[in-house]
Amino acid sequence: MILAHLLAVSIGSVLYVAAGIGLVIFFHELGHFAVAKWCNVSVERFSIGFGPVIWRVKWGETEYVLSIVPFGGYVKMLGQDDIDPSQLTSDEIAEDPRSYSAKNVPQRMAIISAGVIMNLITGLLFFACAYGLGVDTEQPIVGLVQVGLPAWEAGMEPGDRIRRINGDTISSFEDIILSVALAPSQRLLFEEPEDLMGLLDPGPVDEELRSRFAKRRIRLPHDAIVVADTSSQWSIKSGSTTLFQLVGSGSGLAVSGNMLKIEGSRSVGASVQSMTWNVLPRGKGTGRKIGLGPEHDTQFLAPETGPTGWPASRAKPALRDKDRLKQINDTPITSVAQMRKYQARHADQELVYQVEREGEAGPVEITVPPSRFLTLGISMDIGQVTSIRDRSPADTAGLRIGDKLITVNGRDIGKAINPLELPNVLAKLSGQDVKIEVLRPQPTGEPETIALTVTPDDQPGWLNPPEQQSSPLAIPSLGLAYDCTVNILAVTPGSPAEKAGIQSGDQISQATITLKQLPTETEPTTFDITFDDQNANWAHAIWMIQRSDESKPVLLHVVGADGKERDIGVTPWRNSDRDWYLPKRGTRHYPLNEIRQAAGIGDAMGLAVNHAETTLARIWLTLRSLFTGDISVTELHGPIGIARAAYSVAETSISKLLIFLGFLSLNLAVINFLPIPVLDGGHMVFLTWEAITRRKPSERVLIAATYFGLAFVLLLMVTVIFLDIERMWSS
Repeated sequence: MILAHLLAVSIGSVLYVAAGIGLVIFFHELGHFAVAKWCNVSVERFSIGFGPVIWRVKWGETEYVLSIVPFGGYVKMLGQDDIDPSQLTSDEIAEDPRSYSAKNVPQRMAIISAGVIMNLITGLLFFACAYGLGVDTEQPIVGLVQVGLPAWEAGMEPGDRIRRINGDTISSFEDIILSVALAPSQRLLFEEPEDLMGLLDPGPVDEELRSRFAKRRIRLPHDAIVVADTSSQWSIKSGSTTLFQLVGSGSGLAVSGNMLKIEGSRSVGASVQSMTWNVLPRGKGTGRKIGLGPEHDTQFLAPETGPTGWPASRAKPALRDKDRLKQINDTPITSVAQMRKYQARHADQELVYQVEREGEAGPVEITVPPSRFLTLGISMDIGQVTSIRDRSPADTAGLRIGDKLITVNGRDIGKAINPLELPNVLAKLSGQDVKIEVLRPQPTGEPETIALTVTPDDQPGWLNPPEQQSSPLAIPSLGLAYDCTVNILAVTPGSPAEKAGIQSGDQISQATITLKQLPTETEPTTFDITFDDQNANWAHAIWMIQRSDESKPVLLHVVGADGKERDIGVTPWRNSDRDWYLPKRGTRHYPLNEIRQAAGIGDAMGLAVNHAETTLARIWLTLRSLFTGDISVTELHGPIGIARAAYSVAETSISKLLIFLGFLSLNLAVINFLPIPVLDGGHMVFLTWEAITRRKPSERVLIAATYFGLAFVLLLMVTVIFLDIERMWSS
């Protein structure tokens, strides 16, 4: 019975997908067909699909055909055939009043554009139907703030709700992603122009000026210079690239760039505070980012589907799928952000979860043990400060990007204090005046030792683990981040590293980590990290080791102080002498979604229009990034990829399938209107030429352009199908 049910579900999903994709193509061709008939053009064939015919019927003058390959279609009119473009210039065919070529330019434009218009309409209808049923949407609440990226530097935190970006209302997390990617250049007026006036002297940007700019979230490359354009306008340039324009005025200094004004709110205890952040994205095109990820629900995913070895897998009694966290110890928990901060603050303690469980009348208490960090027994050299949060203790104390921390209250960092444990060391000193020393690079000469006093905030250590390979290690209590190099300064006596023969002065150039095997995996996965000039951050490697199989050694490629290279296997251990515990317990959570359902037909159409605008923006962004090289052709999907995507969403809900079909319909409209011969957009180019010059393009030009267009489309189709097959094979 179960097998029969699953089979029925799968068959149903396939039928939904086939019908949905067929409808998208059908309505496109129906647009051409209907307007052609309205203009009294003879339609010889109405075809859905390509290739061998599986069904046909003749009704009136038109043959209706269904072919075996459903991804496409065409309407063949008298005097218009992409396979035989000479029909468009044939005087004999043009003499027939019912031929396409006999019609005037506005009529032909109407026929050609009708398919695109129909796709826009059907896209809106798909979206409206979806919102009538209810659409599952990720809420615009921050769950991840990636250390070192602009949002973190601006002071954003997990749990923040984003309401507007550059004045535009934000309704979902997808809106955040699109707003970042599509933000136009704008001019910002700084209220304190004296902080920037030093930049108005052309010449190299020194560290002091760079630091001033960093406080305004503007990160300059090392080769940045200020160039005087006129007596009142200046440019900040990196090579030939203009980064910003500066204009002096009586009221201040305006800087043009892609700065985002993000407005939102933050829960502080029982109150909600309005917040504003100025954030400058990095990258370009679809690669533009500020370093945010969506928040999750306090409802747990089944622990058995995740990796073993984390404290959550040893909970007693065991956690279950859809358990909802309500309290930890005596503290009510209302968000995952709050849960993670509490766990990081009490990393060394046994925690008691109170969860709400289906079928249970009251709360269920679950005990989750702590767990020490897995280490190798080595202490690395600390790298430079890479990021500083705005208005943080580090910012206030005068720390700068490029500084290297060398002592804390007289204790040497590297030998007396493991740089990886520095976040915990400073967390324990919150509220106290801490004496630190830094090495500060100088424009000329040797680095200078600078003594500073800083007062850490009450923030737990390792609150923001370096989960991304490029992520530096943060000290939350100071609001700064730094790299941890792969240069070994000290080896713990009796540690696995010492037993393996690793010595002070060695350098690690590569690490291979065997990850804990997931229940769905047939064999363990290995994770390789190569350390070079672009990536020399050991902090991410140590975090990945927390996911490693403790029975399998970490394979290190070590370069000794004498230059000799060797491969060494080091088994991770939990040093009972170190007060260093995991900030996370290894729980996994459902997405924090909400159902957006229209209150009526008018509301459904309003939501559909908004969704269509967002979808068209996504399509435009993808096309722009494709032509600029920001994304590769290898990221495109063909018919197989589209069908697989449609099937996956069809298995979740009908509303998600409708959203996907709406996206597909709008995508078909945009793609078809590109100025490529044989596509509707290519035909419109020739018709526009005819309208302007009052003569048709020559037969030679039409034939050449058509064959070029056919070759291009066929090559693109073969490429994306090949990529689809390759993805299927690799998966």
